[in-house]
Order: sequence, then structure tokens, then C-alpha cells
Amino acid sequence: MQRRFLGLAVAAIMTCGTAPAIGAYDNPEMLTIEKASGDIAQTFTIEQLKTEFQPHTYDTRTPWTKDDETIVFRGPLMKDVLAKAGIAENPAIKVIAYDNFVSEIRMDEIQSFEPILAVERKCTADDISQGSCKEGQEFRPISMLEKGPIFVVWPFDRLPSAYVPARNSIWVFFPVALRPIQ
Repeated sequence: MQRRFLGLAVAAIMTCGTAPAIGAYDNPEMLTIEKASGDIAQTFTIEQLKTEFQPHTYDTRTPWTKDDETIVFRGPLMKDVLAKAGIAENPAIKVIAYDNFVSEIRMDEIQSFEPILAVERKCTADDISQGSCKEGQEFRPISMLEKGPIFVVWPFDRLPSAYVPARNSIWVFFPVALRPIQ
């Protein structure tokens, strides 16, 4: 079942014009936390991100939603994941995505604005009518077409106006690795 999903996910990415990351980042459902040297400090599955950390929920816009449109995302605080892996004391973090996109995020930004590593989004009436959610289900996984299965989500309205659109790169779709920058 896992292999079938990954095949479909890779096919979805390939049709969107991107290719999976090279090397160790071949599973978009695994987040690798690295040391500055590139050695692995810790890895987390989506299930671990959901169960080993306190979930936080943001009802927020993104740089790609309409002004009056919000989405409710849920996941652990990025700073909590970095702390558990022992790399929260670095000045910045490199976020590496499954499609080889790389973004650098300063630790003071992470501490001040508390982005989450969203792994779920709230079910809507449309989700229920389309079969993505069952009646009574509150949250569902984020599909790759929706920028998942993991998505770095920020509280849009708390960000300084200079961040939008100048810092859209901090909203990272399908991150697979976090590495400190010394």
C-alpha cells in the first residue's frame, strides 16, 4: 500500500513538472533532520509528527489563496521539531523540498512567527461531498497537489507586510529535510 501511494505521489509530482530530490530524500512522507555536516540527526514520519508533538492549528491565508480565503492547517511547531532533534540553537535552517527547492529560514523568524510543519488540513463540506473526508472527520492528510504531505505554514496575518510577497520562499511545499546553517 505504501509503495502504491508513493508511486502515485511521484507520478503526480512528475506531471507537475518537478522531479524528486536526489539521494536520501526519496520519501516525501519522511522528514529528515540533519546536522550541519549533513549527517542525520533524526527522522520523523508523518505519523510521528502527528503523535510525538503537540499539534498546533492555524486558520490562515497563504500567499496563493484569495484575500478572504483561509485554510485550517494542523501540525507541530517547526521549532519543537528542531529542538527535539537538537538543532534549534543554530542561526538559520536550510529547508530542502522533495523537488530540490531550497529555502533558508532564520531561527529568529522561526522563534518569532512559529511556523508549523502542517501534515493535515481541516475537512470542508466539499471534502465530504467529494469523499476526501467522512462525515464527522475533522482533519485529513494534505495531498501533494495541495502542497503536502508536509507543508511549512506560517500565520500569514502575523507576518510583516514586507514578507509578502518578498519572502514567499519561507512557505515550503513538501519539505523532506531540515539542516542547520552555521
